[in-house]
Amino acid sequence: MVCCVHHIPGRARFKIEALRRDADLAQRLHEKVGALEGVLAVEVNRGAASVIVHYHVGHGEVGAIMDHICAHCPKAALTRPTAQPVANRTSAPVLGAKLSPEFKQAMTVAMSKAVLNTFITRIVAAAI
Repeated sequence: MVCCVHHIPGRARFKIEALRRDADLAQRLHEKVGALEGVLAVEVNRGAASVIVHYHVGHGEVGAIMDHICAHCPKAALTRPTAQPVANRTSAPVLGAKLSPEFKQAMTVAMSKAVLNTFITRIVAAAI
């Protein structure tokens, strides 16, 4: 299954479990996605089963990149959830519009702990 797990303009991270098992898939994705118009760089991490795509905001489009990734992943087209393209959405949700201050504070604390945990894990992994 292919899933876009994080996206900011110019950068998207995709989770692809098949990468853990298939070195050829990793190489194909690196070559094919890297050749797309507007793609600046592709980072494949088989251990994390992820692909990070850096793209030029004016030329690259996440939907097209994901479609290209799905075309090269086994069974991806069958398991990929369909989403409305960004260009066809009529309105975007306003982040934090109706959230209580307590919820915002709890989320801030949780995210801080997650970032700190990731940082510590990477330091320990690098030291081993």
